[in-house]
Amino acid sequence: MSHKRTLLQYGQDTIEATLPERTRLISQTTTPVPPLADVAQAVKDALDNPIAHEPLSKLVGPSSKVTIAFDDPIGYLPEEASPPFREVAIKTVLSELDRLGVEPANVRLVCAVGLHRKFTTSELATMVGEHLAARYGPSKLFNHDAEDRENLVFLGETKRSQEVEVNRLVMESDQVIYISQPWSHFNGGWKSVVVGLSSFRSIRHHHRPVAKASGKSSLDPKRSAFPKLLNEMGAVIERELAKKGRRVLLIEGTMNNASPQQVVQVVAGHPPETHERGLEILQQQHVVQVKGLADVVLYGLGNHRDPYSKMSIINPIQVRNLAMSYSYGLFQNVPLVRKDGILIMCHPCLPQFHPVHTPSYIEVYERLLPYERDPVALWELYSEEFAHRPEYVHRYRYGFGFHGAHPFILFGQGLYGFNHASRVLLAGARDREAARRLGFEPYDSVEDAIAEAEATLGKDCTITYPDMKQNFICDVEE
Repeated sequence: MSHKRTLLQYGQDTIEATLPERTRLISQTTTPVPPLADVAQAVKDALDNPIAHEPLSKLVGPSSKVTIAFDDPIGYLPEEASPPFREVAIKTVLSELDRLGVEPANVRLVCAVGLHRKFTTSELATMVGEHLAARYGPSKLFNHDAEDRENLVFLGETKRSQEVEVNRLVMESDQVIYISQPWSHFNGGWKSVVVGLSSFRSIRHHHRPVAKASGKSSLDPKRSAFPKLLNEMGAVIERELAKKGRRVLLIEGTMNNASPQQVVQVVAGHPPETHERGLEILQQQHVVQVKGLADVVLYGLGNHRDPYSKMSIINPIQVRNLAMSYSYGLFQNVPLVRKDGILIMCHPCLPQFHPVHTPSYIEVYERLLPYERDPVALWELYSEEFAHRPEYVHRYRYGFGFHGAHPFILFGQGLYGFNHASRVLLAGARDREAARRLGFEPYDSVEDAIAEAEATLGKDCTITYPDMKQNFICDVEE
C-alpha cells in the first residue's frame, strides 16, 4: 500500500504524518477578492448610502448621544492586514460625527463581549489603536457588562418565548452604530447586538445544548435555526426602538481569504439587509464545494484557529470546541463525515488553563468532568449555578475572566458532532486522561488513529483530510 507524508497543524506546532495514498485532500482554492483601495472612504460612502436606512447625516446632531459598539477579538480573524478594520471604521465614524457637530463627550465606544471575557485597555488598543484607547479609555472606551443589572434593560420576549435583554445604551442612545467584521456566516447581522450586547438571560436561549436538535450547522444560514432566532430577537429590539423613532445602524466589513486578510467590502444600514450583502462575499471567499461524504475525516487542530484563546492560552475544553465546532462544524448542507463515521483530531491537548481568563473552566474540568460528561446534563445541573456564583460574577465583571457559564456553552456545542460520528479519536494526545474527559479516544499518533479507524470500518474506508491552515467551510454534496 502506498502512502504520502503530510504536515498537520498540531497545537502550537505541526506534526508530520503518513497518510494512505487514497486520502482525499481538501484545501481552500478560491482566489482572494481584490482589497479595497481606500477602506476609510468605503466606510464614509457606506454611511452616506446605507441599505434600508437613513444616512448618518440625518440621524445625529450636536446634542446626540452616540454609542459605537464593535466586535470583540473573539471573532476568528487569523491575521488581519494593518491597520485593523475596526480602527479605521471607528476613526472614520468619529470624524463624521465631529463633522456633524456631535460632542466628543457624548460618544461611547463599547466592545461587545457578550459572555466572553473582558479585555484590558491595552488589549482593546490592538483593535482601536493606541491613540483612541488613550483618548477614550477607560470612561468612554469600555467592555459591555452582561452582569451589570443597573445597565441592562429587558425588552420582552419573541413569539418563541426567547427573552431579549440588552445593554441600556442600546435603548438610551440617540444612535447606536455597530461595527462588525464577521469571518463567517455565524457572525454579523443582528447577532452583533442580541449576543454581543446582551446578557446570560438572553444568550442561554440559543447557546445551550439541545438534545433533539437537528445538528444543522450555524454556518448554513439557509438551513440553520440559529440566524432565524437571532433575527426574531433583533425584531424585538427594532420594535422597541421604533417607539423612539430610532434604528440600529450596522457597518459590516467583509474580508477576503488572503494572508493577511484584507477588507474587500464595506456596507452599512439595517442589520438584516446589510448582513445579506456581507454573506455574498463570505460565501464566495470562505466556502469550498465538496462532493461526497467520507468514512473518516482527519483534522489538524492549530491553536491559531481557536478564537476563545486569543491573547491567552488554549485549554482542553476549548480544544474540544476547536475540534467539534471550528473543524467538524465548518460545513454547509451535511457534515463532511458520514453518519456513524469516525473523526480523527490531531492535538496534544494539554491540561493547562489561564488562571485569570478561565477560572470557571478550571472547576468544570477538575470537579465535574471526571464524573459527568453529558453536555445537556451539565447544562441543566450547573449552568445557572455557575452563571450566578458570586466569585465568577466578580471575576467576569472585574477580573477579565470568561462568564461563569461559558465553559458549559463550549462543551455543549460538541454535542452534535459526537451524536453524528460513531467515535472521535484524538491523535497525538499527550495526556490521555485530558482526552478522555473531553469525550475523545486518545492515540499516540495519527498513524495509530488511522489504523484503528481502518480496523473498525475496513481497510478500504474513505479518508478525507481538510488542510485547514486557516478556517474554511465545506459545502458538502452527498
